[in-house]
Amino acid sequence: MKYPKKLLLLLFLFIFMLSGCGKKFNSDDYIGKTSAEIIEEYGEFDYVVGDTETEDLYKSTKCGYIYREEQVGFLGTSEEELFFIHFDQRGIAYKCDYGVRPGG
Repeated sequence: MKYPKKLLLLLFLFIFMLSGCGKKFNSDDYIGKTSAEIIEEYGEFDYVVGDTETEDLYKSTKCGYIYREEQVGFLGTSEEELFFIHFDQRGIAYKCDYGVRPGG
């Protein structure tokens, strides 16, 4: 009788791990860093609103990485989703959120 319970528990844990209980990006990994530090660690941004200032810093702008690609399906097309990082006047990330590309 113990064997089926252990198997059920293992199956439950496996499904829990596969379900991706969490988002791909974690805000804590980005907040407090400059855009230059983020680019060095995670690569170039996929989307940028604004221009770089001195020292390759993005200031007073938001940048994003593609979180989910646009998908064409039988019932229509889903929009591309991005993970946005907002930078203050000093070029420090202060906020992160998920959204779609402005202007579609």
